Amino acid sequence: MNVSGNPRRVRPEKQPVILPGSDCKETMESLSFGRRVDITADTESADTYHHHTFVKKSFHRPTFCHHCTEMLWGITKQGLTCEVCNFVSHERCLYNIVTPCSSVASDRIKEPVPHTWSDPVQARKKFCNVCRRKFDDGVLLRCEVCEYYAHLGCLDFVVSDCRKCSNYEESKEMGEKKFVHHWREGNLPPSGKCALCKCKCGTTECLSSMKCSWCWTMAHCGCYKQLPQSCNYGALAEILMPRSCLSMPVTNASVKADLASKDLKANMMENSAETRAKDDETADGQIVKIYDGYIALSKRNFKTIQVQKDATIQQMIEAALRAYLIKDEASNYYLSSVSDTDGEITEKRLSEPDNLTSLTKVSMGKAPSLFLRYEDKDTRRGTIKVFSGDPDTTSVPRPISINSHISVEEVIEMALHKFRIDDGDPNDYSLMEVVLDKGVQERVMERYECPWPQLLKARRNSLKQMKQTRYYLRKNEQPTMELARMYVGSLPINLSEFKYKQIIQKMLDEDSMFASIDMVYAQYGSACVSFSDHEAAVKAYKILKDTTYEDKLLTVLFIPEIHLDKLPEDHCPLLVFVNTRSGGCQGIDVQDALRKMLNPHQVFDLDQGGPLPGLHVFSQLKEYKALICGGDGTVGWVLSCLDDIGQESVCSSPPIAVLPLGTGNDLSRVLKWGGGYQQGDDLYQMLQTVMEAEEVKLDRWTVVFEPEGKHTEIDNKSNSSNSSSGDDMPNLFVMNNYFGIGIDADLCLGFHNAREEKPEKFNNRVYNKIVYLRQGMQKLGRKTNCRELNKEIKIEVDNKLLKLPTLEGILILNISSWGSGADPWGSSDTQDEFQRASHDDGMLEIIGLTGVMHLGQIQGSLRNGIRLAQASHIRISMKTDMPVQVDGEPWMQLSGQVVVSRSALQATMLKKRKHRIARRNTEPAISGDSAAQRDQAKLVAVNSEEIAQI
Repeated sequence: MNVSGNPRRVRPEKQPVILPGSDCKETMESLSFGRRVDITADTESADTYHHHTFVKKSFHRPTFCHHCTEMLWGITKQGLTCEVCNFVSHERCLYNIVTPCSSVASDRIKEPVPHTWSDPVQARKKFCNVCRRKFDDGVLLRCEVCEYYAHLGCLDFVVSDCRKCSNYEESKEMGEKKFVHHWREGNLPPSGKCALCKCKCGTTECLSSMKCSWCWTMAHCGCYKQLPQSCNYGALAEILMPRSCLSMPVTNASVKADLASKDLKANMMENSAETRAKDDETADGQIVKIYDGYIALSKRNFKTIQVQKDATIQQMIEAALRAYLIKDEASNYYLSSVSDTDGEITEKRLSEPDNLTSLTKVSMGKAPSLFLRYEDKDTRRGTIKVFSGDPDTTSVPRPISINSHISVEEVIEMALHKFRIDDGDPNDYSLMEVVLDKGVQERVMERYECPWPQLLKARRNSLKQMKQTRYYLRKNEQPTMELARMYVGSLPINLSEFKYKQIIQKMLDEDSMFASIDMVYAQYGSACVSFSDHEAAVKAYKILKDTTYEDKLLTVLFIPEIHLDKLPEDHCPLLVFVNTRSGGCQGIDVQDALRKMLNPHQVFDLDQGGPLPGLHVFSQLKEYKALICGGDGTVGWVLSCLDDIGQESVCSSPPIAVLPLGTGNDLSRVLKWGGGYQQGDDLYQMLQTVMEAEEVKLDRWTVVFEPEGKHTEIDNKSNSSNSSSGDDMPNLFVMNNYFGIGIDADLCLGFHNAREEKPEKFNNRVYNKIVYLRQGMQKLGRKTNCRELNKEIKIEVDNKLLKLPTLEGILILNISSWGSGADPWGSSDTQDEFQRASHDDGMLEIIGLTGVMHLGQIQGSLRNGIRLAQASHIRISMKTDMPVQVDGEPWMQLSGQVVVSRSALQATMLKKRKHRIARRNTEPAISGDSAAQRDQAKLVAVNSEEIAQI
C-alpha cells in the first residue's frame, strides 16, 4: 500500500491538540498553515477523535465527509484528511468524529474473530475498510460472513472483528446472554435510512455510516452511539439461528488451509505493482522499500513509501510509520540499511545527516531497501497490556510492567491484582497469547515462560506482528465435551458402520484420529464423525480434503451442532440450501447475500455434500422451515434426500419455500414465488415473505419403468414379486411436477445433450430458452420418432383403457405449470367433464400433444392441450424405444411398461401469500382533504408499482 508523504511540511516538536472547548482561533490558525493536527493527547476528551492525524487539504474532485456524508464545499482547503487512513472530514465535524483510525482500530477489539475470505473478485461501488479508498476496477477480498472489504495490499492491516456466529456456553442460561449490535462501517445500500433520525444515511460516494451485521439496523456515524446497545436480530429473528445455541469449535478450517496460498498471491500482486511504481519515478518523488523485520525480508513482503529525492531520515521514518499504520512517536524508531552478503544479512543504522540522495549514491543509483526498527531504550524491562478473558466484561486492558525474569505465573498474579480479583487463585487462571496477524492465532502460554524476551525477539522478526500481539487472562474452565463434528462423503455406498470406520481410520494418522461415528448414511456413502481433540480435527481435515477413494475425491466439511435447550421457543429456524451452479453466477451471489442476512451456519452449499449435511444438522429440531435456492431439479433432489432420511429426523416433513434459480421454475410459479430470480431482487424482503407464507401440500408420484419382458405388477394393492434385486429391479423415480413421453421429451433430450457438450454456454436463462426454441424449429416439418405416438403406446387409467387420438406426445401433469409457466390443462370449464386441476387433489392430468406447432401454441397461451383423462393410477405400455422425461430430466427409454402411482409421502410446501396493500402512516397527520388525497395517491402508486413488478 503506497503512502505519499510531503517532506516540505516538517512536524513541529510540540504537536497541536484540538480539544473541545479550546480556542477556535488558535485552532484555525494552526490548520491554515498546513500543520498536522495530531489527536493523540492522553486524555478522555481527546479520545473522541480516535487518534487521526489530520492535515488541511485541497480536493480537486467532489469529495464527501466520512462522518456526515455531505459534500465538502469551497475553492481550496475544503476539509481535513487523515494522513494514515485517508479519513475525510469537515472542520465542523472534527469534534464529533467517532470512527477510529486504522492505526488503532485493532486495539479497540475486545474479542477478535477472524474473517472468512472469499477468492479475489472484482467489485465496483465498494470501499476498502482499511484504506477507505474506492474499488474501481481492482481486485479485492470480501468476507463471506460480514460486510468487510479489503484490497489485496491491505490484507496485512485487516481488523479481525468479524461477527461470531457460534457462541454456545453451557454454563450460562439463555436469559443471561447479552447480544449487542455488531456494527460495520460503510458499503450501505444507497436507500438506507438512519434508525434514529430517519434521514438517508446510505451513500456510494464514501465509506460512511454504520450497519449492524445481525439486525441490519442502519445509522449515521453520529447517531448509532445513541441507539440501544442490545440487538434483537431484527425482522428476521424468527427464522435466524441464534448464535447462542450453536457450537462449532473448529471454524474456518478451509480458510486456514489455503490462507498461505492466498497471501502469497496477494503479496506477489502487491510487489509486482510496487515494482512497476518503482520504475515510474518522477521529479516529485522516489519509491523506497521498507521492511519491518527479518520475516518480511525473507518473504520479500515489503511496503513502499514515496518521498522526495532529498528527503531526510526523519521524514522517511514518518512516512514508514504511516505505511505500516503504526501510531507512535517517530522518535521511538530508526531506519537501517540492509545488505545481503553471501547469505549473511547485515544492518547499518542511519543517522540524521544522511538523506535519500546520499543513500541512493551508495547503492549505485538505486533506491535502497531499509529496515524500520524500534528504538530499544531499555531492553531489560518493558510493559505489556493484559485483557480480560471474559467476553461479557467491558473493562479496559491493564498495563503490567515486566522484565526478562518475570514469568507467566507472576504476570497472572499481577493481572489478578490489576483486575481486582483478590480472591482468585492464580492456579485457576492461564495467560493466552493472541496474535492478530493473518487472522487470529491463539496459544496458551506455559507458566514458566517469560513474555519479555519473546517480545524482543518478535520485534526483530516483525515489528507489525509484535504490535498485533496481545495477552488475555482467562479462567481455566472445567473440560467440556464440546466435540468437533465433521461430515465425510463420497465413500462407497451400502456398507456397514464398521466398514466406514475402517476406511476413514486407514486414511488418517495416529495424531488425527476421531473419537466416534455419530451417524452413517449408507445409501449415500456418507458418515458424520466427531473429534474430542480440536487440533486432531484440523489435521484430519487437511488430510481428508485432498484424499481420493476409488478415484473419487472425498467431500469433507465441518458442521455445527444445535443445542435445543438454548433455542428460544418462538424461533422456527430456516434451513437454506443453495445450488451455486444454478442460474449462472446467481447462485454464488445469492449464497453470499443469505450468509450475511442469516447465520452462515444455516446456509449450505449443495455443491459441498448435497442436502445431507444440512438435513443432518437440523435433524433433531422439532420444527423448522427450509428454503431451496435452485431450479425444479434442485427441489426434487432435496425432497428425495428428505424422503430417505426423514424417518430418522424429528421433523420428517418441514415446510419448504423456493427461490427460483433454474430455467423453467414451474413449481416456483405454482407456489407464487415467481418465474426466476433476477440480480438486484430484494432478498431481505423475500425472507420476510417466507416467514408469512402459508403451508400447502404437494402430491408426489412414483414412476416405475419396467423393461420389456419383465412384467412387474405394481399398483395400489400389490408390489412386485418377480424382480427381487440387482439388475432385475425396475428403474424408479419420484415425480413432483410432470412426466412426458414423445415430442416434449425429445426436445428436452436435445437440449440436455447440447448442454452436456458445452456446459459453459448454458449459464443464462434467456439463452437456454433460445436453445429450446431452436430445437423446436429444427423439428418442424420433419418426420420424428414420435409420429403417430398413439399407435406405439397403450394407456390404462384406473384400470380402464384410454382411447387415444392421433398424437406425437403425452404429458402427465401434477402441477398447473409446464415449460416455464404455460398451462396445458387450461382453466376449468363448467361444461367439461373434468375437475379443476390442483397439486394436492390426488389426481394427475393426462394431456395429448399433436406436434411442435401445438407446443408453441401452448407456450404462447393460444391453445390448450388435448384433455384426455384425470386419474390416480396410470399404466403405459410402449412398443418401441421412446424419449421420456421426469421433471425435466430426459433420456431414451427402452420399450416396456411405465407405472405411475401415488407415493405414500406428501411434501409440505410454502406458498406465498397475497398481501393486501395497507396504507402506511409514516408522516405526521395533516387535517383536511389534502391529507386524504395524498394518502390515496400513495396507495394507487404502490399498487401500480407492485402490479408492474408482477
